[in-house]
Amino acid sequence: MANIKLLFTCPHGGKNDDGTKNDDGTPINPPIIRRYTIPPDNNICPAAEGEGFNDINDKLTLELTQAIVKNITNLSGKDPYAVYAEFNRRWIDYNRTETCAYEQHSCNSKAQEKYLIYHNNILQIIEEMLPQGDNTMAFLFDIHGTDRERSPEPPHHFIELLVGTDQANSRKALTDAEFWNEEKGLIPLLGTKNIRAYPEHLSQEIHKFPLDGGYI
Repeated sequence: MANIKLLFTCPHGGKNDDGTKNDDGTPINPPIIRRYTIPPDNNICPAAEGEGFNDINDKLTLELTQAIVKNITNLSGKDPYAVYAEFNRRWIDYNRTETCAYEQHSCNSKAQEKYLIYHNNILQIIEEMLPQGDNTMAFLFDIHGTDRERSPEPPHHFIELLVGTDQANSRKALTDAEFWNEEKGLIPLLGTKNIRAYPEHLSQEIHKFPLDGGYI
């Protein structure tokens, strides 16, 4: 089946805890040490830049991402690309820079290996979707969970979908009109399907950005 130029990543849905205990391991199967025995220095992994320590895994984001991919395949007859986290966030946070993603320990080579495999897979897929000289568009959707349930301003509507765009930097291929246009824009289109998304208009996107993504 042909592929469609859509890539879905799910960095915080990993469930595999095998071999991740802080023990001696073996040279062939070294351990992955739980992140961090001591939380990292805020100057190294500043929370304000999305690097702050958090070891709570997102709930059901893996299942959600897999369902989205399956539905797109059923509707279009084409397969989206997908990259899923293998390990729980307690051991590897794939949505952080390498310094902040796992315990920086001399015997923690397996964590580094798994982290680099994840990100190299993403880069290889992007190169496949957009080979050199290709001027078409491709899209990467990084799927996360959140404990935010309502919009930050009155009347504090319940939110079904938070759309983070890194203050519009990660959607530069789309114009404001394509994103917000009442007839064909992404956010208004979701509204016609009775899905309340946030931000609901451009000024909210620029000034609020309650969940704007991390390293990916």
